[in-house]
Amino acid sequence: MKHLKQEFDRLTFKEVIIYALAVFTMIAGLGLLFIGLFTQPEGEIHGSVLTAFGSICIFVASLLGISIHYANELDKFKNNVQERLDEITQAQ
Repeated sequence: MKHLKQEFDRLTFKEVIIYALAVFTMIAGLGLLFIGLFTQPEGEIHGSVLTAFGSICIFVASLLGISIHYANELDKFKNNVQERLDEITQAQ
């Protein structure tokens, strides 16, 4: 549990907003599917509801995937620059 708290404390405000938006949107999509079961005709989810849920899933995946991808790319870039600076300073 300590590890999770440390990871949460390292998140930036932007990352917290992204993750909160992703969770909220996914809950809204699941709620849409659940409500779709109880509208007429009961027990059948209309195609438009399934399409909306699919769009919601793609939106959430893009929020999470894009932010994680570019965060990793930025870390790689920072490490690369730091390594090159270290090489330059050691050569002198």
